[in-house]
Amino acid sequence: MGKIKPFEKPVGFRDLLTEMTAKKRAVEGHLQQLFQSWGYEEILTPTLEFDETIGKASAISSGKMFKLQDRLGHTLVLKPDMTAPIARVVSSILKDHPVPVRLSYHTNVFRAQENEAGRASELYQSGVELIGEGTPDGDAEVIALAIESLKQLQLNDFQLVVGHTSFLYGILADWVEEKDQQEELISDLSCKNMVGFKQKIEKWVTDREGQQSLLTFAHLQGDIRVLDQAKAIAKSERAKQAIEDLYQVWKLIKIYGLESYITFDLTLVPHMEYYTGMVFVGTVKGIGFPVCGGGRYDSLLDAFGNPQAAIGFAIHLDRILEGSKIEAPRKRKVKVIYDQEHREEALHYVLTRRNEQNISIETQRYTGKNVDYEIDMVNEQGKEIIWFIERGESQNEG
Repeated sequence: MGKIKPFEKPVGFRDLLTEMTAKKRAVEGHLQQLFQSWGYEEILTPTLEFDETIGKASAISSGKMFKLQDRLGHTLVLKPDMTAPIARVVSSILKDHPVPVRLSYHTNVFRAQENEAGRASELYQSGVELIGEGTPDGDAEVIALAIESLKQLQLNDFQLVVGHTSFLYGILADWVEEKDQQEELISDLSCKNMVGFKQKIEKWVTDREGQQSLLTFAHLQGDIRVLDQAKAIAKSERAKQAIEDLYQVWKLIKIYGLESYITFDLTLVPHMEYYTGMVFVGTVKGIGFPVCGGGRYDSLLDAFGNPQAAIGFAIHLDRILEGSKIEAPRKRKVKVIYDQEHREEALHYVLTRRNEQNISIETQRYTGKNVDYEIDMVNEQGKEIIWFIERGESQNEG
C-alpha cells in the first residue's frame, strides 16, 4: 500500500463541482415534482445501517459493501441500495400505514469496487417504491412512471426493456434439472454469451423439444409478438402465468399511451437477486450502461417479518447527468465591491437585491488594486460589477 497523496480520493469517488452539482439538484427537483404528482412522497433513511439487518437483506454481495464498527462493536454498512432500508421502514415505523404505500427518494448508495474496475463506488440514485400492490396495475404504474421520469430528464432515444424472472427461471427449470447448470446458463444470458448458451443446451438437454424450446427462448427479444412466441413454448404453469402477467401489463401500458417506449427481452437477467416477477431496465442510445432498473420483489419484506408485494425502480443519476438536457436555472451573477466608507450603503443594497428571483449577489471589500484589474478578474467569472466607492456614488461597470 503506497502513501496517499495529499489530494487523492478513495477509489470510485469523485468531486462534483458547482456546475454539475447545480444540474444534479435541478434533475432531482424535476423528478421529485413528478414523483409527488403520482402520489410518491419523499423519504430519507440513514447513511449507515446495521449489517445484521440491511446488510443481510440487501441483494448486494457482502464483499461489495463498505463496513465499519460502532463503539459497541456492531458492524455497520454504508447503505448499498435503497430498497432494503425502505423495506425496513415500511415493516417498522409504517407497519400500520394503509397500503399501498408510495415512497420516493434521492440519495447516495455505496458499493466497493476493485481498483481496476473503473466504476463508481458512490452512486447517485433517485427512485420510487410501491409497497402492498401486487397486481398488474402496480407493475404498469411503476413502468409508466419510469418512462415519464426518463422523458422528464429529456433523454433522447431511450427504451424500457421488460422481462420476467418467473419465465426466465421457469423455462430453464422445465428442461434443465441441475441447479448448477441452470446457473451457468443464466450467467451466459447475463453476459449475452449466446454461443456458450447454445453449446451447453446441446450438451445438457437431450430432449429434442427441450432443445428447440430453449434455443427459441434465447432469441425472445422484440415487440409484443415476442409474448406470442413465448406462450407457444411455455410448459410449466409458472412460465405460462408470467407471460399472462406481461400481456396484462402491456394492455395497461397502452392505456397510458406509452407502448412505443417498451420492448421485451425474456432473457433479461435481473441485476438484483431479490426480484421475483417482472423486471426492466432503461437504456439510452450512446450510454453503455442501463440508466435505470427495477422490478417486482415480493419476497424481500419477508426478511423483516412483513410479507408484502412490492415493486420499484432506481434511476442512476451518475450515468445520465451529462446526457440530460436539463439545465440548472440561470441566475444573474452580480459582484458588489465596496470600500470602508460605503460598506453600510453597499450591504443595505445587497440585502434588498437578494430578495429578487434568479439573482446571485456576492460582496467583496475593495482591495485597493487597479480598477481595471478588478474588472478583468470578475469578468472572467461571468459576473457584472456594482461599485460602492468614489464619494458614495454607485456605478455599474458590468
